Amino acid sequence: MFGDPDVPQREGVRLRAAWAEALGTTTAALEGSGLTRVERDDLDAVVVVRLGAATVVAAPPSAKAALGAVSAEALLDADRIAAALPGARPIGSAHLLFTGARPPLPDREAVPATSFDVAAVGASMAEDEWDEAGVQTMERRWAVRDGDAAAAVAGYQPWHGAVAHLGVATAPGRRRGGFGTAAAARAVREAVDAGLVAQWRCRVGNEASLRLADRLGFTRLGMQASVALG
Repeated sequence: MFGDPDVPQREGVRLRAAWAEALGTTTAALEGSGLTRVERDDLDAVVVVRLGAATVVAAPPSAKAALGAVSAEALLDADRIAAALPGARPIGSAHLLFTGARPPLPDREAVPATSFDVAAVGASMAEDEWDEAGVQTMERRWAVRDGDAAAAVAGYQPWHGAVAHLGVATAPGRRRGGFGTAAAARAVREAVDAGLVAQWRCRVGNEASLRLADRLGFTRLGMQASVALG
C-alpha cells in the first residue's frame, strides 16, 4: 500500500500513526494485511478503516458478538454493518485518498474566505451536501469568487498532528466552471506547505468528488465505514 510511488514511505508512516491514534490501536495494526479488532468503551459507534490491505474495527464491547458474524468485505459497508446491529444507524461508507504533493497553481484566484463567503455557499446547497463537505467547521478556509459572489469555498482541518482533512463546496449554479477545483487546490497547497499530509474523504457514490480528488493528484488508499449505535 504505502509503497505506492505517489505516497512516499515517510508520509505513509505519518498516516498510519494518525489513524492508529484515532482508532485507539498501534501503527502495526495498519501495516501489512489482516484484521484487528479494538474494543473501545468510549465509543457509541462502530468505525471500520481499511488502509491498503490492513483493516481495523473499533467498537464498544457490546457490539463484539454481532460484528464477529460480519465478513471482512461487509465491514466496509455501513448498511450491512448496521443490519447486523439492532437499533444501529448507518452513518456512511467513504473512500480515503491522500497526497503529500502540491497540485499546480489553479487558473482562478483563491483568497482567504470570509464568514460571509462560507455562509453564502452553504445557503445555496442542500443541507446534506453542505454537511458532507464540512467546510463550515474547518480552521483554514479559502474562497473563489465569481464577480462579487463566492462560487466555491474549500478548507482543511488539522487532524491528529500529521494530517489535514480537506473539504470543498461549490454553489450549484457555479459547478463545472473550475471554481471548486481552484478552491480545493489552494487548500491542498496550503496544507502541504504546513507540513501536513492532505486527506480527502468522499462518500461512496460521490463520483464528482472522486474525479476532483483525482485531478488534484490524490491517491486512493483506503475505505472507512461508520455506524451509530442505538
